[in-house]
Amino acid sequence: MESYNWQEIVPQLTQLLRLQLPPVAIKWMETEEELQQIPKLRLHKKHMPPCSIVGQAAQFNWTTACRSENVHANYCRGINGMFERDEKWYSGEMFNNVWFNNLDASKAHNRGLNCMPPKYIAMVASPLISGRIEPDVVAVYVSPAQAFLLLTGYQFENYEKLDFTFVGESTCSDSWVRTFLTGKPSMALPCYADKKFAGMGENELRLTFTPKDFARAVQGLQGLYKNGLRYPIASYSLTSDILDGLPKHYLEF
Repeated sequence: MESYNWQEIVPQLTQLLRLQLPPVAIKWMETEEELQQIPKLRLHKKHMPPCSIVGQAAQFNWTTACRSENVHANYCRGINGMFERDEKWYSGEMFNNVWFNNLDASKAHNRGLNCMPPKYIAMVASPLISGRIEPDVVAVYVSPAQAFLLLTGYQFENYEKLDFTFVGESTCSDSWVRTFLTGKPSMALPCYADKKFAGMGENELRLTFTPKDFARAVQGLQGLYKNGLRYPIASYSLTSDILDGLPKHYLEF
C-alpha cells in the first residue's frame, strides 16, 4: 500500500481551495481488535450512522466510529457493509409511500444502490491530516466551484471522463461506497439525511477519492494554479465583453 504525506498534502489543498472543512479519512473495520488500536477514538452509545460520524470528523476534528449497533436500521447497515442484505432489505417497504409512490419504485431503488461487502463491524472517520487511520476513501466537503477545480485537477495529467450517479435518498451509496467499490472519484449531492443528521451545508457537495487519486487531484490542482486557474474564480459582469477574460489563442479554435 502506498503511503502519502497528508501533513503536506492537506495544507496545500486547504490553501489552494480555501477549504472551510478538513478532508476526512474513512476506513472500514473487520475486527474489534483493529478498532481498538486507533488512537483517540470516540465510541458512541447513541444512534449515530455513518453520515453523522463523517460530519463529526469534518466539523469537530473527531476520530469517531459507528458500530453496527449505532446504526438505526438494517437498511443503512446494509449499504455500509454491516448487514447481510436479505429479502426484507430488498423488499422496498421502508421507503414505500415515503420517497416513492409505489412499491415497485422503492424496490428498484434498493436494487440500484451501491453497497459495501457485508463483512465489517464498524466504520471510522477521522481528519485526514491526523494520520490516525490509513484511509480506504477520502471525503471532502466543497462548494460547486471547489469541486470543479479539484476534479479538473484530477484530470490535469491524465484525462479521464468522469461519470457520477444519483440514487436518490442515501447518497452515501453515491459517494464513499461507490468510490470504495469502483476505485473512481465520486461526487454526491447531500441527501435528506445528510442535511438532517450529518450537518451538511446548503451549498456543499461531497467528493470522494481513493487516497492515490486524492493526492493526484491535489497535484493537478497545483498545475492549474500555475496556469492561472485559481480559486476563487474571478467573475466577470454579465454585461461585459468576455474577450478580455480569455486567453488570446482561444479565438483561433
